[in-house]
Amino acid sequence: MAENDKNPSPATLMDVANQAGVSIATASRVLNGSARKVRNESYVKVMEAATKLNYRPNAYAQAVAKGTAPNIVLLVSDISDPYFAAVSQGVVKAAGEQGVSVTIGVAPDAKSELEAVRKATATRPRGIIISESERIDSPERAQLEAELKRYEAAGGRAVFILNRNLPFPAVDVANEVGARAIAKLIVDSGYRRPAILKGDDNYRSSKERLAGVMAVFDKAGITVDPKAVANGRFSRTEGYAAIMQLARLGRLTAAGGANAAYDGTGVDCVVALNDVMAIGAMSALRANGIEPGADMGVTGFGDIPYSADVHPSLTTVHLPLTEMGQAAVDRVLSPAEGDSSSDDNNRLIFVQSAPDIVLRESLPRR
Repeated sequence: MAENDKNPSPATLMDVANQAGVSIATASRVLNGSARKVRNESYVKVMEAATKLNYRPNAYAQAVAKGTAPNIVLLVSDISDPYFAAVSQGVVKAAGEQGVSVTIGVAPDAKSELEAVRKATATRPRGIIISESERIDSPERAQLEAELKRYEAAGGRAVFILNRNLPFPAVDVANEVGARAIAKLIVDSGYRRPAILKGDDNYRSSKERLAGVMAVFDKAGITVDPKAVANGRFSRTEGYAAIMQLARLGRLTAAGGANAAYDGTGVDCVVALNDVMAIGAMSALRANGIEPGADMGVTGFGDIPYSADVHPSLTTVHLPLTEMGQAAVDRVLSPAEGDSSSDDNNRLIFVQSAPDIVLRESLPRR
């Protein structure tokens, strides 16, 4: 057997059409499930050719032939996270008002996100909304962009919730502006020794929020101790673990001696760059005999529904989560206005251009 025959290329629709002696359009109608009728003789020829060539129909092409499905696919990182739950609620409500159903998929990392998008495009939904991790350097990034471009070229709509600097519409919020506002409130409230819970370094929202709070602290003459910065991975459990680790190392209070942050004077507040980390941090503080809102200030970012119900209630930056979902649906269902993807000025849908700080019990004045 020749070397080139070991791994023959899979048969294409054109191969089947040529083998059957029919047009590509006829072969497509037979194999991709078109509602248009085909003569019985042609149908038999196409099916025989497909069997002989071991042709496998493309699910994406089948969906295109049948027409756009009346649904939207929403991809989130974690449906149990109150942030994604609130965004999902906005998407489902807005779509339902337009008579459109929503299929929700969970993709916790870039690899599973790409696979989920591939499966979604094969069903030819009316739109795909991606509310995910925003990782800006994943190796799957180029493949994701190519897959979504093919989907849009076939008439679909792709929208991101939070911008990932890809050539698709994105609902965006004022991350750095909000972070500057919450940091200014912290400084104005008398706090000078913050511990910071951030997300992964390649997570866009975390980078923007961290840059905002650090700029304000620097301007106020506050040098953040590197010992008091930890990665809570935007997770309640990881936020809890990060604070527990700081406590074990003696970096939260003056009792830690040489290991303590701020030269043994201890931390006076926890600045979490999202709400679920802040909630996890408050539980960890209590586990170490430190009462949040009394012994130590705590702030979050996002204003998830639970942030008003925890004790003490959480001071945070409000994000219009349900409105973000609504804006994404509106973009998916809006009438086509030509190709706007090449115009960077038209790609972003800002639902929050100025910060809305919610002052609650977790950050009393000192």
